[in-house]
Amino acid sequence: MQKQRITVGYVELTSEESERLFEKLSTDKGIDSYSELQGLMDDYDSRVIEPPEEPLKEVLGEEAPAEDSDKGTRYIEIFNKLEDDTTYRIKSSVQD
Repeated sequence: MQKQRITVGYVELTSEESERLFEKLSTDKGIDSYSELQGLMDDYDSRVIEPPEEPLKEVLGEEAPAEDSDKGTRYIEIFNKLEDDTTYRIKSSVQD
C-alpha cells in the first residue's frame, strides 16, 4: 500500500499526520487504503487548534503557576461537514 499526503478541507496533512489519521480511521471506518481515506475526507473539513495563549505567564514571569502538559500542543481537528459523525483530533507535526 502506497502512503500519500491527505488533504482535509483547506489543510494538507504531512506524511506523519496522514499516517496517524489513517491508523485511526482504518479501525473506526474500515479503510484499507490511502485513496479510500482521501475519498472519505471529501466529506470532512478540518481546523487547526492552536495552543492557548498564556498572558498570566507574561505578567507574572517565573512566578506563574505550572502549565498542563498539553498547553503548548497544536492539534488538527477533523470533522464531517455534512452530518453529525465522529470528530478526530491528531497532533500536528508542526509545533512552532
